Amino acid sequence: MPRKLRVMLATEGTYPYHLGGVSTWCDMLVHRVEQVDFTVFAVAMNPFVRSRFDLPPSIGRVVTVPLWGTQDPSEHKEHMPFSEIFLQKQRTTEEEVARDFLPEFLALLGQMRLDGERPEVVGNALAAMHRHFQVFDYRETFKAEVVWQAFRVFLHEAAEAGVWPEPTVFEAAQALGWVYHFFTVLNTPLPDVDVVHSSAAAFCGMAGIVAKIEYGTPYLLTEHGVYLREQYLSVGRSNMSRFSKRFLLATVRMIVKANLHYADRIAPVCAFNARWEKLLGAAPDRIGVVYNGVSPQVFAPAQGSHDWPPRLLSIARIDPNKDIETLLRAMAIVHAHFPDVRLAVWGSIAVEDYHKQMLDLRRELGLEETVLFEGHSENPADLYREADILIQSSVSEAFPYSVIEGMMSGLAVVATDVGGTSEALADTGITVPSRDPARLAVAIIILLQDAALRERLGVAARERALTFFTTQRATQEYSLLYEQLAGRALPRTAAAVAGDLAPLALGIPSRQIVHLQRAYALLRLGMQVAALDQFHRALELAPDSEAAPAILSQVAAIEEELGQGESALQHYMGAWLLAQVQVA
Repeated sequence: MPRKLRVMLATEGTYPYHLGGVSTWCDMLVHRVEQVDFTVFAVAMNPFVRSRFDLPPSIGRVVTVPLWGTQDPSEHKEHMPFSEIFLQKQRTTEEEVARDFLPEFLALLGQMRLDGERPEVVGNALAAMHRHFQVFDYRETFKAEVVWQAFRVFLHEAAEAGVWPEPTVFEAAQALGWVYHFFTVLNTPLPDVDVVHSSAAAFCGMAGIVAKIEYGTPYLLTEHGVYLREQYLSVGRSNMSRFSKRFLLATVRMIVKANLHYADRIAPVCAFNARWEKLLGAAPDRIGVVYNGVSPQVFAPAQGSHDWPPRLLSIARIDPNKDIETLLRAMAIVHAHFPDVRLAVWGSIAVEDYHKQMLDLRRELGLEETVLFEGHSENPADLYREADILIQSSVSEAFPYSVIEGMMSGLAVVATDVGGTSEALADTGITVPSRDPARLAVAIIILLQDAALRERLGVAARERALTFFTTQRATQEYSLLYEQLAGRALPRTAAAVAGDLAPLALGIPSRQIVHLQRAYALLRLGMQVAALDQFHRALELAPDSEAAPAILSQVAAIEEELGQGESALQHYMGAWLLAQVQVA
């Protein structure tokens, strides 16, 4: 019986530590996709998070990468002994940083300045930095004076070129701090898997980029919300300086484009996302939409009809992207015509300050008895069955679960025409422009006045959801993608995984391992001559190391392929003799 596929599911700020649509999707995958063993690679904001889900046996391991809240970014390397972490710090000198890290870091910064126009340069720099951090210490590297000075020069030169305003010393230090935290992903050893599946074209996706370059692991990318668009909205609302906004967005844009470039397959949850992906450089032939799915058995229509007044429902976390303000202003208009109608808003508080603002606005509009903020629910299916109309007022969505859950539950839906919402509803609901309380109110009032229309839309919505948006259909498509991609996976060699192991425990000098990792990466890219050079450099550094016989054999094999028969024979003989000496 063949072994199960091994899939690393990369997440950022979502599963398994936070609720929401992306986490719902992740939970569906790990519970319902069969014959797959999952490793969850969870990028979290801090280490003080706890799982909000019951994890199934299909998840063998959760690797948590906290971006903030740790004194040392090596704290989450739970499988690395303290002795090795200590040795990493000891061997990280200014000279090593200048020689091994700085050139790759500057290449990355150069692409940040150039809008990530060459994603292959970004990917190679990320992979090289990852290799560096398997041997040298992350914190000590970024603390090196040569890094700070080079970073300041880069910022100044970019400012002179008009990329962004000249930063203050504080802004420059903050910018390097962002890089230090966001790129912590590169400090984390990657599990040996058959496929990496990232839930966003974000910093968590760097794990997929590096795994593809270093180990030949196929990379599948699913975009829920358009990550870059969401960052534009978030940064635009902030009170950051002009420099900080431009620097942060340049960093995100570079990483997004690299994700789209390296993904073997891109599976957006709606065609709206695919349009953005193509604009950002993704090859159209690698893009194929896989819609979200929900269970028809769990989300089933209520039996019978409800009494007057109809019950309004909105399921949305309290977050600026959900635009609760427009919802409240629309309800003020509805309340003037139907004072006995009530709206229940269910969802966790994502942004506390925004929640307070919405409570103040609700009081200002006189809706404290009309709009009820109910918090999180563990049983959303029951909420849909108790409702008559579902309302979604977002300014940014991907393919919203609340909409397709409402459709599957047979509800009439009013939603803003953002992201893939209109793809979901088609002609089975009413869509209105975002940030338009009057239009939203009119659509709600139309449905309140016409019970027959509510019923027709609910029946049509359920039929559409049964045709296109079931968990069975979604999981079958992802299972097929995993199988197709895993068929192209390359096995890791012992040398290729050396970066995941404690170098001194192997008896191999750390500097030699760096060149070996580069050599095998070049071999996987078909660059035999360049790989040969790296193998020779590794031998020069430690000609009598435990790895030397294997390196000589690899050199001989490459030389044989290149037609250098005499040299290959000498190296085969040298490998055999050295192995005999070491055994003796």
